[in-house]
Amino acid sequence: MPKHTDSRSTPVIPPAPAAQSALLAAALGAALLAGCGGGGGDSPPVTPPTTPPTTPPTTTFGLALREVASGLEAPLLLTAPASDTRRFIVERAGRVRILSPDGSVRATPFLDLSGLISTTGEGGLLSLAFHPGYATNGRFYIYYTDKFSNIAIDEVRVSADANVADANSLKRIVTIQHPTYTNHYGGSLAFGPDGYLYAGTGDGGGAGDPDNNAQNLDSLLGKLLRLNVDNPLPPLYTVPADNPFAGQDGKRGEIWGYGLRNPWRFAFDVAGGALYIADVGQDQREEVNVVSTTQKAANYGWDVMEGTRCYNSATCNQQGLTLPAFEYEHGAANANGCSITGGYVYRGTALPELAGHYLYSDYCKGFLKSFRYANGAVSDAKDWAVASVGNVPAFGQDAAGELYVLSAAGKVYQIVRK
Repeated sequence: MPKHTDSRSTPVIPPAPAAQSALLAAALGAALLAGCGGGGGDSPPVTPPTTPPTTPPTTTFGLALREVASGLEAPLLLTAPASDTRRFIVERAGRVRILSPDGSVRATPFLDLSGLISTTGEGGLLSLAFHPGYATNGRFYIYYTDKFSNIAIDEVRVSADANVADANSLKRIVTIQHPTYTNHYGGSLAFGPDGYLYAGTGDGGGAGDPDNNAQNLDSLLGKLLRLNVDNPLPPLYTVPADNPFAGQDGKRGEIWGYGLRNPWRFAFDVAGGALYIADVGQDQREEVNVVSTTQKAANYGWDVMEGTRCYNSATCNQQGLTLPAFEYEHGAANANGCSITGGYVYRGTALPELAGHYLYSDYCKGFLKSFRYANGAVSDAKDWAVASVGNVPAFGQDAAGELYVLSAAGKVYQIVRK
């Protein structure tokens, strides 16, 4: 989930009854606060990039949040298949709900896997991605923690009723062992512009990546994975031949990028040719990595570095690392935030002034901010000064490219013109 826990505090969160959604999500958020760890090496200290100061929006254009759904249980994602006017909302306890075009939430879930899901620690049903060909093949993919607290990625198919998935169609694509700790599961799934399925996994939990998973190329934890799921026979995925470590001994071929701590949310900006990865920090910094959609074998630095600062060390060797494009300090008493909630680059049509801006929030502060990234530089950093909706675990994007903010209190808000 968006927040993070160290070894000093690993709360266990019970399954979410309807009356406790806000408390559950708040506790879930508290689970991801970070601890301390190690770096090392003998290179000079890293100088953080200069981040433009956050400025208020212009008086001629502003943003607001309009409530479009309520009564949900710990909503963690809103998404939709291409050209579909429905919006699908992932609830942490294991359900997927449909927000109909008329604004009502259908009483019957699209999918209910609550009996198969573990919600211990930061676990739950964490993500959903529709296949690019969903309109014809009816396939979609879910990312969750199973009853053994392992990461599971499954294929599911829609039933003859377009508003109900076939729960009996589940096929396991990937199982990733996640022993010892119940935090840092990651949780994002998305299809890239190349048609492959990408998954962002956490480092396995604990403070400072105690098992060194993020830098270990023989582990699928702390990674960005790239899979070809258009394989009709077991195994239900194959490793694309151009993956950077495909066929190499002692290295997992599924890996596309590594050195990630807890990439709770990442997003492709196809129009801009970029991939944005919001990686939750440890004690001091939150970061957004921005790379070309074709960049592979990127090492995002954890646990050598936290953002652009050597982690738990005065100096470190940053050779070969991909440093974040954007970061912010927690500040004293987390004055600036404690856990980044990554969003999307706006490419809708209702707010043309917002085109190209990447929107993000922080679970602890609940703000709505944005920046632009082009030609290797950040610009137009803005705080949109929207009214607080409490803790923000996630954003959403519909088929038209319009964006949403999800509240831990069980509500969904569309980002609209002020």
